Amino acid sequence: MSGQLPRSTKRTQYPLLVRNKSLLALILAISLIPIHTASALHSLEKKSSAPQLANPGLLIIDPTVGRVLSANQPDSPRVPASVIKVVTSVVALQYLGGGARYATSIWDTANPGEFILRGSLDPYLTSTRAISERFGHRYLPTLISKANQAERKRLKIFYNKMYPRDIEDLAKALKVKGIRTNFVTIESDQAKELGLTEIATLTSEPLDTMISYTILWSDNRVADRLAKAAARQAGNPTTSAGLTKTYKEVLASLAVDSTGLKVHDGSGLSKSNRVSARTVVELLTRIRNEPLFASIYAGLPIAGETGTLVKRFSKAPLAIGHVHAKTGWVNRSVTMAGYIESGDKEYVFAILADGIVPSLRARNAARNAMDRLLETVVKGDH
Repeated sequence: MSGQLPRSTKRTQYPLLVRNKSLLALILAISLIPIHTASALHSLEKKSSAPQLANPGLLIIDPTVGRVLSANQPDSPRVPASVIKVVTSVVALQYLGGGARYATSIWDTANPGEFILRGSLDPYLTSTRAISERFGHRYLPTLISKANQAERKRLKIFYNKMYPRDIEDLAKALKVKGIRTNFVTIESDQAKELGLTEIATLTSEPLDTMISYTILWSDNRVADRLAKAAARQAGNPTTSAGLTKTYKEVLASLAVDSTGLKVHDGSGLSKSNRVSARTVVELLTRIRNEPLFASIYAGLPIAGETGTLVKRFSKAPLAIGHVHAKTGWVNRSVTMAGYIESGDKEYVFAILADGIVPSLRARNAARNAMDRLLETVVKGDH
């Protein structure tokens, strides 16, 4: 039934209803609620529960007063995808400091054509010139060029504290130049003993720069290396157990609830990572105005303008320029977390939708649903 009175009884029964003073007061109170406010609340909740998001872990708050705008299972550990990079960045900055730099040098030996690469596990090395020129990674083949002034076509290079992937990439880059190289790993003591004279050194950009770049472009390799560097600095192993322990220690120091947190890598590629929307939102709230973590906010992609959000929000144009957030996706998980500007307020949010059908169509539908939800907040519809 519609709930409406029959036409024949409306005129006789409505006056009887309003004679009840309590009911009259309620009717008057409801009549004073602005129609747009009720509609706005309905709009926000409707978009938060959009079927395209498949029952996500979700939390949106006003951090100034602690008011919850919208929530859905905020304490449920979810697969965060690349949103975990925000947590990784906080952990790296806490243990290593934003000014930390890494040095990689090349030394000659007593034998012609033999050199030593002495590294420091620099997260920011590359053997791709385009990456170096665009993002500031140090170009590793430069060291070989400076050492190999005789332009030998066969070299033997001992190395220490270098990532195996960087050595593999360097070997490929040198092979393209017609240089065949035999790489041999050695211990630190051997490197010091065999090295005679330092020929050249590459010093990395500061960690702050690495963090902003990693957040903006979601670099998996750098993020994973930063996570392991933090674990080593904390005295923990770089295993899943060691990473989880390292992350939990930092979150505890910031008074952030880490219930359910599991860290298998620092990049978010692992589908075994777990974090709750509440943990992410609490962390984003804690670090927002702390100078140590300023490079994280500086790197966050801006809706419709920069980084991994440059092509987003076409279906939610009023949010363009007003959302600063880290995105992510892997398999069934589509995620985003960050800050929303609405007038003179800033809200903090995390959306971890890890029940998405693993298809491009479903992922795009989830992204559009997120964008429209955030646009609702930008418009003040809450």
